[in-house]
Formats: sequence, C-alpha cells, structure tokens
Amino acid sequence: MKIDEYCGKLDYSILQFIFSFIDHTREKIEKKELFYKEQIARYVQRQIDFFFKEYNIKTALLQSYKYEIYNTIMFKLKNILKENHVLLCVYSR
Repeated sequence: MKIDEYCGKLDYSILQFIFSFIDHTREKIEKKELFYKEQIARYVQRQIDFFFKEYNIKTALLQSYKYEIYNTIMFKLKNILKENHVLLCVYSR
C-alpha cells in the first residue's frame, strides 16, 4: 500500500503541497525575494488560498485545513527565518 492510497487523494496532495511549498519558500527567503516576516505570512496565506480553489470542500473543513496547513508551514519556516535574519516590523503607539 502506498502513502496516497493510505491517506487519500486530498490528504496526500496537501502533504505534497506543504513539503514542496516549504522548499520553494526557503529558496525565496535565501534569495532575499521575501525578507519581511509579515510578507512571508501573507505569501503563505495567499498560496494556501490558491491551493484550495480547485477543491469543493465544506467551509468549516476548509477553514480547519487552512489553519493547520498555515501553522505547519510557519512552524517549519521558523528556523529558516532565524537563520536568514528575516526582518520583523515593530509597531509603536
């Protein structure tokens, strides 16, 4: 039994998306195409939204998937952000 048979098509495609997207984002950070933490967070969120455009999923399940994928990607990128000295905007009031 293969992983895609065990997980199902949707979950397997989500796993593929997560790992390939982390590698792609790492390259963009290392090339300094993305250099603000907020910029990276918006980029991740936008790409997750684009990924789910092709799927017809109930809203509650969709939000749950998006939340978990976003947290997984940002957790994996945390060390990459530290290594590459990504800038963080500080707001003062």
